[in-house]
Amino acid sequence: MRFSDRYSVFDFGVLGDLIPGKGAASCAMAVHSFALFEKAGVRTHFLEQVADDAIRIQLLDIDTDGSKGPTGSGRTIPLQVIYRLALPRESSVHRRAKQGVLDASTVPPYGEAPWLATPMVEFTTKYEETDRFIGRAEAARVGAVSGDDLLEIAGLAERVAEVLEAHCRSVGLTLVDGKAEFGYDGDRRPILIDHAGTPDENRFYFGGVPVCKELLRYLHPGLREVVQGLIRDGVPRADWPVQPRLKPELVEATSAVYAELAAVWTGGAATGLTTAIEDFKARCGSDLGDRTGL
Repeated sequence: MRFSDRYSVFDFGVLGDLIPGKGAASCAMAVHSFALFEKAGVRTHFLEQVADDAIRIQLLDIDTDGSKGPTGSGRTIPLQVIYRLALPRESSVHRRAKQGVLDASTVPPYGEAPWLATPMVEFTTKYEETDRFIGRAEAARVGAVSGDDLLEIAGLAERVAEVLEAHCRSVGLTLVDGKAEFGYDGDRRPILIDHAGTPDENRFYFGGVPVCKELLRYLHPGLREVVQGLIRDGVPRADWPVQPRLKPELVEATSAVYAELAAVWTGGAATGLTTAIEDFKARCGSDLGDRTGL
C-alpha cells in the first residue's frame, strides 16, 4: 500500500495539486498507529513498512458489486465505519439533520457540547460512485454480514476510537471523529484494514485548530456546495468543472503541517507544529480556530 501526495475533498475526486511529503507523513503516522492498535489487541492487516511512503499488508479479496455472496474469510467488508466523539459545527451530522435525512436515534446524548457522552457510530457505502450514509439494516445487507457481525464491527470501531483518543491525549492533540474499514482474515476474524490514525481518515485538532484533511477542505471554499449540486443534478463526473490549482505558498504551508503533525504523532516536540499552523493561517488568512465550535 502506497501513501500518495495527492488528495481529494468533498467527494469531488482527486484534485490537481500534490502536497509534497503528505504520503510519507501519513505513512509514518499509519505505521505508528498500527503498532498502537496491535498493542491494544486490535488485529490489523499491517505487515511491515517497506519505504518512506509504503507498507506491506495482508491482501484480502474485494467484492465491489455484491456478487460474491456473504462476506467470509479473506475478504474485505464493503463498508466504511464512521466514529464520532464530538459534533463540531462543520460535522455533516448537523447538515443531514437539517435536511431530515438523519435518524436522530443514532445520535448519543451530549456530554459537554459539542462532545458526545458516548461515541456515535455510522456506516456508509464503500463502492458506490458517491458514498452515502446508511442505516444498520442496510449496512448489514450492503456489507453482506449478519446483524451480530455488524455489532462486532461497530464495537471494534469504538475500540479504534478509544486507542486513537488516548494517543491524542498523550501527544497534545484532540480526536473529533474518524473512519475505519474492516475485513476478515483467513479464520474469519475481523481485522482493521486501510489506514486509520492518519489525517486523511481522522479529524485531529491542535489548540482548537484542525490538523487534518479539514485544512485542504478549507482551501476549496464553496466546493462542497458545487459537488452537492452536481450530484443532485445528475451531472456525469466526466463533465464536472476542473478546479483551479492552489497557490504554491499554500501547498508549501500545508506540506509543513503534515510533516510536523507526523513528528508529533510519532513522539516529537509540538513546537514545529505550532509554527506550521501559524504559518498556514498567515498565508491563507484562515480563521480555522474560530469556526469549529471546539
